[in-house]
Amino acid sequence: MFSEDWSSHIKIDRSLVLSQLNQHFVNVDHKLTLRFYTLKPSGTQMLMDGLCTILHDNLPYYVYGDKQLADLGPIRAALRSAHYFGHKDPNTDGKYGELLLFMLVESLLGCKMVAHKIRALTNVVDQVKGGDGIFIGNYDVAGIPHPAYLIGESKVTASFSNALSEALFSLNRFHEGPEAGIFREHELIIAKEFLRTIDTDPDELYDRLTPTSDAFKQQVVVHPTLLMYKLNRFTKLCQDSLTHDELQTNIEKLFLGKEKRMLETIKNKVAPYSSLKTVYLDFFIFPCDSVDTFRKLMYQKIHAAPYSS
Repeated sequence: MFSEDWSSHIKIDRSLVLSQLNQHFVNVDHKLTLRFYTLKPSGTQMLMDGLCTILHDNLPYYVYGDKQLADLGPIRAALRSAHYFGHKDPNTDGKYGELLLFMLVESLLGCKMVAHKIRALTNVVDQVKGGDGIFIGNYDVAGIPHPAYLIGESKVTASFSNALSEALFSLNRFHEGPEAGIFREHELIIAKEFLRTIDTDPDELYDRLTPTSDAFKQQVVVHPTLLMYKLNRFTKLCQDSLTHDELQTNIEKLFLGKEKRMLETIKNKVAPYSSLKTVYLDFFIFPCDSVDTFRKLMYQKIHAAPYSS
């Protein structure tokens, strides 16, 4: 029933992604997982350049499927993929968080994205917002790979508390309220668009996206969720550290032993959402020194010029 290795369709180089990140901890508590990352320092700075370069290099894999990439070729695919990122103020544009989530899920979870917002696939009308990426693959359940259907969510905000609150509110729309069924059905319809772009037997994917099938029912639902937020402490650490190694050590000390407290904070925030406790929540927690710098640098990488209103 589940013969397709969806990770084989992933083009992202996992080692390149990991070369930009320090993983401080992975904490698993039943259906809740926390993955805590920071950028690797550049000298005594926390520069976004390397991460944004890798994101930019992988734009074609984000926008196009296998067949489209083969038809376009690498150069045209790279040029055309940038067109899907319009000239919108980067400070209010959520696409860059969606792009980072895509890269993290594909490279670190090994699940293949089959739909996204970038080509207006998950918006019927402005009032109906879809997930920040839909993925298919195997998810680690108690140490054993298990077939999963993943709906992503990304929040790039000024604080951890805001990012978490906004993410949980958004995720809950898929499980509670009068429009929950509409949200789920629409995501499945949009994900089936991927059938046109893959160079493989589409039957398994179709079954995994069809609620009446046994394959669909055997999957677990996972919400990979990016929480990227500004942490003011980074500025002082960069100012106080004399070398790359010292800054690296100071950052490690800053987060050492914080996983239990962060886990309890998230569990308390999840507690009012009873439906979210029936699915898997997998958080990529990513503090940085400036979310605005991330957005502006991504805009400049994609458009080859800084944003101008």
